[in-house]
Amino acid sequence: MNKIKRVVFICLGNTARSPVAEYLARYYAKKNKIELNICSAGFINAFSYMQRESRQYLNLKNINYSDFQPQLITPALLEHQDLILTMEKSHSIDIITNYGHIENIRNKTFTLKEFNGESQDIDIIDPYYTSTETYRKVLQIIDNNVKKAVEKIQKHNISF
Repeated sequence: MNKIKRVVFICLGNTARSPVAEYLARYYAKKNKIELNICSAGFINAFSYMQRESRQYLNLKNINYSDFQPQLITPALLEHQDLILTMEKSHSIDIITNYGHIENIRNKTFTLKEFNGESQDIDIIDPYYTSTETYRKVLQIIDNNVKKAVEKIQKHNISF
């Protein structure tokens, strides 16, 4: 894999998990002085806004998300990414299956946990319609994994 400059986080509706991952990755990249272009997208147009619990989590970390706009996955979006990080294995499979014509799609698509080296329990569940406590736990899992991923990207890019 070449130097990683562009990363997209993917979940089903781009309103709960992937937006949090996007803004946390921006936060950790800035904190670690890594230049990355980071965005997020979803398979469906669920809502026109980020979920309340996701906004609250980012607010607790004083992370500005005022420019957030949900977007759908497109071939052009995926083609321009160096790394595609999904929340669930089924998302990775759907991307590889439906966009298999994109060069290196198989080699640049992972679940967030897979990218961090995990091989068991690699899905991050959708917290929508769960309890506030479950939602918070899911966002903390995302936070921990995004931080690890940004650090891994930094180490990877240094080797180039």
